[in-house]
Amino acid sequence: MKMSMREWIAGRCLLAVALLGMQSLVMSSAMAQAWPNKAVRLIVSSAPGGPGDLVARGFAQAMSNALGQAFVVENRVGADGLIAGEACARATPDGYTLCSLDGFVVVTNPAVRAKMPFDTAKDIDPVVHLGMLAATIGAHPSVPAKNFAELIDYAKGNPNKITWASYGASSSAMLYMGWLSNVRDVHFFNVPYKSAAPAFQAVVAGESQLVVYSMGLTLQQIKAGKMKALAINTPSRHPAMPDVPTMAESGLDVAVVTWFGVFAPAGTPKDIIRRVNSETPKAYFGDVALREKFLTATGIVWNHAPAGVPPEQFSEFLAKERKMYLDLVRIAKIKVE
Repeated sequence: MKMSMREWIAGRCLLAVALLGMQSLVMSSAMAQAWPNKAVRLIVSSAPGGPGDLVARGFAQAMSNALGQAFVVENRVGADGLIAGEACARATPDGYTLCSLDGFVVVTNPAVRAKMPFDTAKDIDPVVHLGMLAATIGAHPSVPAKNFAELIDYAKGNPNKITWASYGASSSAMLYMGWLSNVRDVHFFNVPYKSAAPAFQAVVAGESQLVVYSMGLTLQQIKAGKMKALAINTPSRHPAMPDVPTMAESGLDVAVVTWFGVFAPAGTPKDIIRRVNSETPKAYFGDVALREKFLTATGIVWNHAPAGVPPEQFSEFLAKERKMYLDLVRIAKIKVE
């Protein structure tokens, strides 16, 4: 049967599209194999010395060891992590810029802010989840309570007398204070800090009285006699703090859990994302020295999903987190215009 000119042109167009698609796949695969051939920038939303910074530095060292190129940490602190997140979103999606962000940047900020400088669901791609932080509600020794239940009783009779160090509208401290204020009619005095690390140091120094922070670093200060733990956010009591009740035991119906993850600018080649994802469990979680120094000592739970799951499962986790925080923020009545 004779082919018409229109059919011949249509066939050639389809062939060209197919060839371009195959060429794109080949180029993407080749790029992933060649990557990295220079240093990779890792933008970190946490201040130096904080849990998020330590987790990111361990990841950077693990990737450097596994891939043979330097992963250079660049701390970009401010605006509840959005400065770092936006810098990542606006970077060239070639695999040479990644970012380490916590859940408050990615899923809480969109829930509490009327306007966002970038779309955390569309402008950055999930690469790998690095684990969840076992955190305590830590207190200065001057706080007249041995646990969180006693603290609530005291705060009911002394509204706004106890100071709580926070670090942004999307921080766990603000969510807890908002929830307690609107659900339990219990009020604390908010003392804002630029990020988690200075908020923690403020409580150690006695400038503020309460802070939500890493269990590992809080435990160090407890042993030094400079802090005490009133509650912990793990599902059951932690063996390192067997006498500290969980938040559920303490009457908190919500446990805000900090998690950390690596993201890339949207459009970064999928093969590069998958390579970083597949290398992380081996190079980071599987390296006993790095794991102990940067994860276990910081209080990171790395050996349970979604830590290390494929990018697709990480995306599903993010979708569930976004819904949960929208509901929580509505109850806590937190909104940044």
